[in-house]
Amino acid sequence: MVAGCGLGVSDYKDAVLDGLSSLNLNKPEEALESFNRAISIDPTHPDGYLGRANTLNTLGRYQESLKDYDRVIEIDPTLANAYVNRAIAYSHLKEYEKAIADYEKGLELDPEIDDSPGFLERIFSNTPNTDKGIRKHLEFLKQQVQETERKS
Repeated sequence: MVAGCGLGVSDYKDAVLDGLSSLNLNKPEEALESFNRAISIDPTHPDGYLGRANTLNTLGRYQESLKDYDRVIEIDPTLANAYVNRAIAYSHLKEYEKAIADYEKGLELDPEIDDSPGFLERIFSNTPNTDKGIRKHLEFLKQQVQETERKS
């Protein structure tokens, strides 16, 4: 039951909603607990894994988030959000070629995913020249790969 609204919601959805709420309230540890609960209730659904992976990204635990993004994509390979968020983790880990591939796949699956400035501003806030959307960050990463190849 969602507090105050009188609507019945499954335990799984309740756990996911709790996790999203905690994450939005900047309570990532509580969010992790809720997403872990969702996964324990239904490990065959992608939302719990996606929420946990996004929370791990928020906490800067990029390497840990990759396993959950991989699981989301295994469950539903059409979720553009999973590819884009995994690309963010790869980008922070300086695995630029993997990040590029995931950004491109995310944009292929959902060309409009680049139209969420609040989401993108939060994600790219600590990287220079990347606060202008996925396509701009994709350009930046491709330049990084080219510069690395030139130095080799």
